[in-house]
Amino acid sequence: MAKILRNPLASELIYLLKNGPLGRRTLTEQVGASESSVRTVLEHLQTEGIVIMDKQGTHLSDMGKLAFGPLLESVREVKPIDLKDLSMGKVAASALLADLQGLSGPAWSFRDLAIREGARGAMLLEIDRSIHFLHSEDLLSDLNPIAEDNIKEAFPDWENASLIVAVTGDSFEVVEYGLWRIIGEIVLKKS
Repeated sequence: MAKILRNPLASELIYLLKNGPLGRRTLTEQVGASESSVRTVLEHLQTEGIVIMDKQGTHLSDMGKLAFGPLLESVREVKPIDLKDLSMGKVAASALLADLQGLSGPAWSFRDLAIREGARGAMLLEIDRSIHFLHSEDLLSDLNPIAEDNIKEAFPDWENASLIVAVTGDSFEVVEYGLWRIIGEIVLKKS
């Protein structure tokens, strides 16, 4: 499981399949990767018994649902977000995560995972009645109230989560890879 979750494309595909079968073209469009990359990862996931590919499309196997339960339970929502005031890149995407108490490791180590995937930056924000930077008492509202408003607008259910991950970069593809690389690592630490 660890090796699969360290593959950002595999993590994203598993997340997208949580609600039922999807065709390869639909998955390719949603992740923004090449069809050959998606096919290669899906074939690997099928070999590992994580997904089943049939006439209905690709869907998670019972083993896949069990093995990746922490990923499927933790990731509440993933979407593009406007963080122009905070970001170094042209585009940003973020994820709302829940059920993650006591996340260990310095925030920079997670940021570096995204940067290795080509992103320009990343930030992790903890939620505890307010939004603050991971392992810090610095409130986002004190440093950048506009960014906090954008996050709250993007994630109306933010108070029921425990972490927001935001990644920025110059293309949506590298941002997505960086975001899913961080999510995969967080879920590995959780399991």
